[in-house]
Amino acid sequence: MSFREKLSWGVLLTTSAVWGFYFVRLGLRAADGLLTQDLVLWTMGVCIGFSIAAQVGFSILAAVSTSKAERAVVDEREQGASLKASYTAFLTMSGTLGALSAYGYSYALRHPDMLGPDPLAPALLLAANGFIFALALSEVVRHATLITLLRRVG
Repeated sequence: MSFREKLSWGVLLTTSAVWGFYFVRLGLRAADGLLTQDLVLWTMGVCIGFSIAAQVGFSILAAVSTSKAERAVVDEREQGASLKASYTAFLTMSGTLGALSAYGYSYALRHPDMLGPDPLAPALLLAANGFIFALALSEVVRHATLITLLRRVG
C-alpha cells in the first residue's frame, strides 16, 4: 500500500467516524427537542480536536510504516487518481450544498415561522452544519474514490 493510500485510509476512517458521530448525535438531540447551541459548539469542538489528533496519528503511522524514498515518489498514476478524486469530491460538495439550499428554501416557504422570533441564530446554526456536512461528505467521497482508483489501477 502506497504512502498516499495509507493517508487516504486515515482521512476516510477518521472523517467517517468523527463526523458520522457528530451528525447522529445532533440528529438524535434535535429529534428529542434537546438541541442547544452549547451542545452543538461543545460537540463540534470535541469532534474537531479528535479529528485533528486522529489524522496526525494516522499520518505518523503512515510515515513510520513507509520508507522515506517511497514517501517522496509521486507517480503519474497517483496524480491522475488524485485529480479524479478531487473532481468527484467537488461535484459531491456542489450537489450537496445545492440540495440543502433547495430543501431549506422550500421548507421555509411552507413554514415561514420555523425560525421563531430570533431567526438569525438558528439559521446560522443550520447553515453552518449544512456546510460542515457537505465538507465531510466530500472528503469521504474524495478519499474513497482515491483509494478505489489506486487499487484498481495499481
